[in-house]
Amino acid sequence: MISIVIPTRDEPYIGKLIEEINQRLAAPHEIIVVDKSSTPPQLAGARLIRQQSNGLGAAIVEGFKAAQGDILVVMDGDGSHDPAYLDSMAKFIRDYDIVIGSKYVPGGSTEDYPGRILVSRAFNLFVSAFLGLRVKDCMSGFAMIRRGLVEELVLRPRGYKIVLEIMYKGVKWKGAKIKEIPVMFRKRQAGKSKVGFNLAGFREAVRIAVLALSLKFGRDTGGSGA
Repeated sequence: MISIVIPTRDEPYIGKLIEEINQRLAAPHEIIVVDKSSTPPQLAGARLIRQQSNGLGAAIVEGFKAAQGDILVVMDGDGSHDPAYLDSMAKFIRDYDIVIGSKYVPGGSTEDYPGRILVSRAFNLFVSAFLGLRVKDCMSGFAMIRRGLVEELVLRPRGYKIVLEIMYKGVKWKGAKIKEIPVMFRKRQAGKSKVGFNLAGFREAVRIAVLALSLKFGRDTGGSGA
């Protein structure tokens, strides 16, 4: 079974996204929404968990622990990650440990504005080279992962980029195989982004830099994770 983990905080599109997933994904699945909204959303077709920790990465770890499937999916709650790609990702996960929805492989694209694309590409180039990852879109938050891999890793999430941590530790310590498939990264379907060219965006950039440094020079040696 596939367990789809979606962290949310005041995301007006989440109900529609749940409908899209349930309509499009043919494989047996469950949807786990890990929420830290001021007022919990009323949802149908998904399991709602109130987040006990702080931060998006930590929310995803909470969702992993609650998940029942042997395949885990991470995706955003704003509709930028199109559920139409889930079936294709599920086909590739048979032969890989991690499947990434990538904007930057041939056939991939994004509806983001040019300034944000420039910043994203620059961070991807830097982080991929710094960590030695042969991944075009290492900042992607849209991923399908074998549960067995996650359970073998010690995860210490910082900020939003827990998929980056899983990729790096998975490759370094467990020899994980990664496949990127092209996706079209949609604009946020509703609500307002919490990260952009603002203080929140600057803080997230700092978190990414700190995460890359800690992954590169940290002393993690694998071990049991989520």
